[in-house]
Amino acid sequence: MSIIQQLRDRAAILLTTLIALSLLGFLVQDAFVGGTNNLFAGNTSTVGSINGRSIDAQEFNQRVRTIEESNRTQGMGGNEMMTQNIIENVWNGYIQETLIKGEAEKLGIAFTAKEMSSLLFSEDAPNEFKQLFTDPQTQQFNIDAARTWFTNLKKSKNPDEQKMVTTQLLDPLTLNQIAQKYISLIGQGSYVPKWMVEKLNADNNQFTSLSFVGIPYTAVPDTTIKVSDVEINEYVQKHKEEFKQEKTRSIAYVVFDANPSASDSSALYTKMLQLKEEFKSTADERGFVTRNGSVIPFFDGFALKSRLAMAAKDSIISMSAGTVVGPYLDGGSYVIAKKLSTRTMPDSVRVRHLLVGIVDPSTGQQRRSDSAASKLADSLFAAIKSGSNFAALVSSFSDDMGSKTTRGEYNFSSMDMGTLAKEFADYAFNNPTGSRAIVKTQFGYHIMEVLNQKNFEEGYKIAYLAKPIVASEETDAKASAAATQFAGNSRDQKSFEASVVKNKLQKVIAENIKEMDYAAAQDVVSRSFVKWIWENKVGTVSEPVDLKDKYIVAVITNDYEKGVQSASVARVMAEPILRNKKKAEVLKKKIGTTTSLEALATANASQVSTIDTLRFADPFIPNLGPEVKVIGAAFNKAIQNKISPVIEGQSGVFVIKPGAIGALPNLATDLESQRKAMQAQLKQFGLGQTFEALKKAAEIEDTRRAAGF
Repeated sequence: MSIIQQLRDRAAILLTTLIALSLLGFLVQDAFVGGTNNLFAGNTSTVGSINGRSIDAQEFNQRVRTIEESNRTQGMGGNEMMTQNIIENVWNGYIQETLIKGEAEKLGIAFTAKEMSSLLFSEDAPNEFKQLFTDPQTQQFNIDAARTWFTNLKKSKNPDEQKMVTTQLLDPLTLNQIAQKYISLIGQGSYVPKWMVEKLNADNNQFTSLSFVGIPYTAVPDTTIKVSDVEINEYVQKHKEEFKQEKTRSIAYVVFDANPSASDSSALYTKMLQLKEEFKSTADERGFVTRNGSVIPFFDGFALKSRLAMAAKDSIISMSAGTVVGPYLDGGSYVIAKKLSTRTMPDSVRVRHLLVGIVDPSTGQQRRSDSAASKLADSLFAAIKSGSNFAALVSSFSDDMGSKTTRGEYNFSSMDMGTLAKEFADYAFNNPTGSRAIVKTQFGYHIMEVLNQKNFEEGYKIAYLAKPIVASEETDAKASAAATQFAGNSRDQKSFEASVVKNKLQKVIAENIKEMDYAAAQDVVSRSFVKWIWENKVGTVSEPVDLKDKYIVAVITNDYEKGVQSASVARVMAEPILRNKKKAEVLKKKIGTTTSLEALATANASQVSTIDTLRFADPFIPNLGPEVKVIGAAFNKAIQNKISPVIEGQSGVFVIKPGAIGALPNLATDLESQRKAMQAQLKQFGLGQTFEALKKAAEIEDTRRAAGF
């Protein structure tokens, strides 16, 4: 296989590895592989623009496809939520890439061809690149071979090969290195001096005593306080950052339950009873559970007693081999369990092995023929039995690269049995310490030795027939019909509201639905439904939406433009704040001027509370909560042993009388370690704020939905 083909085959892994800019958790993923058909076939050729850079929809789609393929090669299944997360990560990657490149250009940050050469042709090269030129015998990165290949590539007359290497290896690696330089530059600007640490420690060691009277805001009835839209708008304008909103929509919806009914459950239970006797008499348990569609597949192994967690655990343990128990309810399924056999086995084992492989699992290519592998394994096993060093032979001959550095040794627990090759697991767990043998698996011939076994207990081989309780066609049709009838009677928002009242249904509100969300609400996960919300006008009522376990009918209630919230939207958050401010003024007038906490407490049916020791570093006051204004005032030297003015707190107003301020002794503290920790925290915060500032200042237009994503 050519290096170009290997690079193409490994592209998904390479891209995931190389383009790993972790600034603020965004993923920069760059890829130009895969098919050219746009899976999302939208109406525009771009998915948006960032600071004037248009993002091509075809290119964007290719990135998404590459990451999805990478997930599949790693055994991760795909679903709507995962796809939408990938789309979001790719978009955020474009934003970060564009902003970083723009700042790097302004600052003169670059990654030169000389630097690229120094990186690629060294031991610091990316692992996936190094593996392309690693000698299978010595496991050493052949730098000369890599350099020769690269030189020949530059002379190649095949522009497609050159472009593929550039876009899949050189461009992502360049971006990664530029980003690291930029991150390092920002990080080096963070500094915490020693005096700041000393001052912080001195402040945090201060303490005082405190007496206070608190009058809660609830002492003034809400009905006596009115907050107008004008007041809310004035407050919002003074606190715009707190009331910024993205472009969002909201809906109201009703649910028609399509979950299994009691009769559905009863029907399945009856069916399971009919299968129970056949399950008990069969000698082919694997075939039986497979044939009958069990959601728990047959496991040809043993589970330790301590690992069993099913509902019928005690019954299964106590019954004899061949006995069947159930049907019992486990989660959302009815289960029948058949005990097959019992064995005493270890919970953990330590083994070592030398693999003489037949097939390379990473490429699928044949390493050697079966007969050649068998002969080599026999020769090596004979050498081991004659006294040859096992670890040395592993280093020279084993095809399991992952265990070469550990002398072929592995530790496994019984929890690993389901993930190991069956023959390998059987030998490791079912043979005594000191056992040695050649064991064949799908990977080749393993020369195995059991080094240690611990924590023996009873293990059970159990076959399960498990079938989920699902809604019948009748149950589903009933829910669908009810939803269809409701939708037919609700053709606009007014009739929707009337139908809700008439049918005594529960209306659910879902707000802050963004264009690229994959769910309208926690229990309404459907990207296609979110698209419908954004493709229709306010007041539009949906047809019934099938969500597998329910049907919903929804109406679009509001459309919020990007910007500062209106009074109607901001009222939820702003009204309680403004109401409490007005209540504070009422309470201040009522309190007037006071010279005695006791008199104040009596006049307000309250009491004087005391705190013997309040530290400046305390985040809250016992039995009162995070009243930071009260804590701060308690350490105001101007009011030591005096009655304070009225303090507007979180939960009410307070009048306090703090005592003298003291200081706890300075305990032995490693100031330098503390300074470094603070500096590292400041550095991380600085990186986050830098990127947020760049993003805030950027001109970003997101048209992914219009492009079909």
